[in-house]
Amino acid sequence: GAEYVDLLLNPERYTGYRGESARRIWSSIYLENCFQAHSVKKKNAYSAMIPYQDMARNEVCLEHRVFYRMISGLHSSINIHLCANYLLSEKGSLGFMAPAGVWGPNMEEFERRFSPHMTDNEGSHWLRNLYFAYLVELRALAKAAPYLRNEEYFTGLEKDDREVKTAVKDLLTVIEGFPAHFNETAMFSGGTSSIKIKHEFREKFMNISKIMDCVGCDKCRLWGKLQVQGMGTALKILFSGKFDDKVDAGFDTRLKQQSPALRLKRGEIVALFNAFGRLSTSIHELEEFRQRMR
Repeated sequence: GAEYVDLLLNPERYTGYRGESARRIWSSIYLENCFQAHSVKKKNAYSAMIPYQDMARNEVCLEHRVFYRMISGLHSSINIHLCANYLLSEKGSLGFMAPAGVWGPNMEEFERRFSPHMTDNEGSHWLRNLYFAYLVELRALAKAAPYLRNEEYFTGLEKDDREVKTAVKDLLTVIEGFPAHFNETAMFSGGTSSIKIKHEFREKFMNISKIMDCVGCDKCRLWGKLQVQGMGTALKILFSGKFDDKVDAGFDTRLKQQSPALRLKRGEIVALFNAFGRLSTSIHELEEFRQRMR
């Protein structure tokens, strides 16, 4: 049966899962799913598998570049979380063993993963991809806002249900007021070839989720699969066509009942909000790292 996990009790942070095993996971994600295969750079185990200059070439189509930047942005986000919530010491301030350890930001680890001299000048591009992924998911939430605003949110406690619904409505109002949303209409406009690329998008996200099943760390696997599903849900909202006309025309509960194809599964909604929350937190943590470097 289904297994429920309290995400608040299991935050995304450094777990010690690193080295060759973690590198193989990301190598598989990039090399099997980002449309172009390149040899892995050995200089930095956190390197993206496709150099920026290769993806910036004109012969790489817009849709393929977007897919790569989404995955790279997710990778950057996860790395930032691990650097910001790092096990600094197993001892407390008095020198005794602390049951939960001492956690906090690790500047050295952050520089190892993103500094220009450690990443062949790729680090800044990876960080830009974080902002790109954020904007894509932000746009998905805005597009699905009429649907999400009328959705029911069950926590098991009536008071919490009301608070969650209010919080969701407030968040969506802020998101809808953002003036520079990602414009998805330029994508998948090439007729038959676009249909093929859409199909590839779905297959590749399913494959990435399967690769995440191979992660040897339970908590890493949990957060990895959650964020991949959230990103996939965002792309479903933007490009499936199900949220184009009906939502923009004015979505209500009656229409939702009449159009079951519009429904998002509970797990998709949970993943969407949590994935967006992870990207938002990453951007906040990135700004804190920048402040420390000044």
